[in-house]
Amino acid sequence: MSAMINTLRLISLFAVVFISPIAANEPTEPLPLPANSALDSDGNPIVIPKDHSSALHYTSEPIRQKPTIKPSQKNTKKSSKKSHRLSRKQQLASRQSVADNPSCRWLNQRMTQLEKSLKKQRSHQFGYQAEELKARKSEWVCMKCGAEGPNQNDHHKCQYKR
Repeated sequence: MSAMINTLRLISLFAVVFISPIAANEPTEPLPLPANSALDSDGNPIVIPKDHSSALHYTSEPIRQKPTIKPSQKNTKKSSKKSHRLSRKQQLASRQSVADNPSCRWLNQRMTQLEKSLKKQRSHQFGYQAEELKARKSEWVCMKCGAEGPNQNDHHKCQYKR
């Protein structure tokens, strides 16, 4: 009988020591938040400002416009010459307009880059730019980048092969 009483005492001691702290840590029902308020991670209220203003105050510089220049007679003559319609061959070789195609847009940028590098160089020490520009121009015409753009078959047929 004394063994049974000791066992009961041991169980009750275990319950008091281990179970009661667990029960004490159980979350209680959260308190309802009042309207227009917020709490931080510790449950402390966060002050919300009443006025709505930006923390960043930035003003840009005023836009400076270039003075308008009246076109002279020379400019009007040039524009009247360009107003006539280009032939099909001229349109294909021209880079005034670029077809809406990623290959044509890349090709136009590459040709512009090569032209700039050739203009900067006084002596053509390596010479690959001139050769590549010539090949890219023929690729431009073959892929019809100055007009409607390449067909599906034109990509492999017109591709620059080194």
